[in-house]
Amino acid sequence: MKRKKAMAIVMVAAMTVTMLAGCGNSASDTAATPAADSAATDTRADSTADTSADSGEVITLRVVDWESDEMNAAMQDAFDNVFSVEHPNIKVEIVEGSYSDYSQQMNAMITAGEAPDVFQLGYDQGCSFYKKNLLTDWTDKVAADSEFMDGFYEGTVDGWQYDGKTYGLPGLVNVYGIFYNKDILADAGLDEPSADWTWDDLFEYAEKLKDPSANKFGLYGLNTDIFGLTNISVSEGGSPFVDSLTHTTKVTVDDKLKEAAEKVAGLIADGTIPGRTYETANQLSAFEAGEMGMLFYGQWEVDSLIRNCPDLNWGYAPIPKGSVKAAESYDTVGWVSPKDLKYPDETWELMKFMSSEMYETVLTKTPVAACAHAASADVFYNTVKDNGHEDAAEAVKTMMAIETKNAIRYAADWSGDAGKLWDPDFNNFMDGKSGTVDTLTDLAQKVNDLIAAQ
Repeated sequence: MKRKKAMAIVMVAAMTVTMLAGCGNSASDTAATPAADSAATDTRADSTADTSADSGEVITLRVVDWESDEMNAAMQDAFDNVFSVEHPNIKVEIVEGSYSDYSQQMNAMITAGEAPDVFQLGYDQGCSFYKKNLLTDWTDKVAADSEFMDGFYEGTVDGWQYDGKTYGLPGLVNVYGIFYNKDILADAGLDEPSADWTWDDLFEYAEKLKDPSANKFGLYGLNTDIFGLTNISVSEGGSPFVDSLTHTTKVTVDDKLKEAAEKVAGLIADGTIPGRTYETANQLSAFEAGEMGMLFYGQWEVDSLIRNCPDLNWGYAPIPKGSVKAAESYDTVGWVSPKDLKYPDETWELMKFMSSEMYETVLTKTPVAACAHAASADVFYNTVKDNGHEDAAEAVKTMMAIETKNAIRYAADWSGDAGKLWDPDFNNFMDGKSGTVDTLTDLAQKVNDLIAAQ
């Protein structure tokens, strides 16, 4: 799930400066890898027949992703020793490459008729590709395979659907909770967080852990963009900021969202959490060095801590609840196919495998995230538990089961323009430089005017 790792730097910086991302840039500033910016004319004239391979014919399906060499090796192992054993007429080949602009590169490959059979995208990127008629529509296959589709965690397929059509399948899911240093919490007289702790509990912990004299905040990494604030407001009964994950027609700033913004702005003002322009480059290394009490961050850091910090006494707690319910950010990476596949039936079987069973091999070696398909998620939990971190496994399991999932960024090509409208005044308000909470209402109107003009 390299996007969540590679994009982690972008996401964390975005959380404080302006979010998958993976594991991209809008008002959320948790923006994904930029989506392709132009439609492509299909040139796969020799591969448009909706046919299966002839009986006995061995075909090769190609896969492109952004994963690490280690994860690619584990994926190839799963293809060779599980998938191709179950489907002896299909071989799978990972096409390795390093792309400075992944979305543009994939767009170009589709245009040139050189696209792989399956490739990796974030849900927002996939939505952009699908709206440009670049992807296979899997809706009929999904309808005919309800038993498999029912196996996904609640809501995880939503970001791979647009206007009732399914354009891809989720693979791994990013969730965002609180890493904490058990020794630092104990020294401050704080118990380890429980699974049902609240936002008020988190902020009380942060108040006790801050130390302005040592230039230390009580909580680092909190997503203070508008999408991060939405998790707080929705958990208190507020409305989501965007009305749809993939087909946003309006944004809403209600009183609960304003309350969340004022609360977080107050925490910035009194030095409990960093401001929007705080430099985040050294946050992970500071936590791993045992210098930080609490860090709001994605679950993929579990893998790094297990590998690199065997002596650090750390834990992981789920995102806090509000007085009404819990809400978590929706952030998945998954698998799509270009339109006009030569072997759609075989490719669909590969798509299903890659969004489920493949990870039963991969996550034993690189436990970076839980799989969106519930039956294949246990290997992540068990691997983390086997490495001595049952609390982290249970925290991720708790967050995966949260039904209310809010967008972590816009899934629209106008997201960059929305960010330009939103970010300056929003950041100034949150950092106490100018504006009032009603600034958010004015900014929402500007974004809605932008949407209406599309």
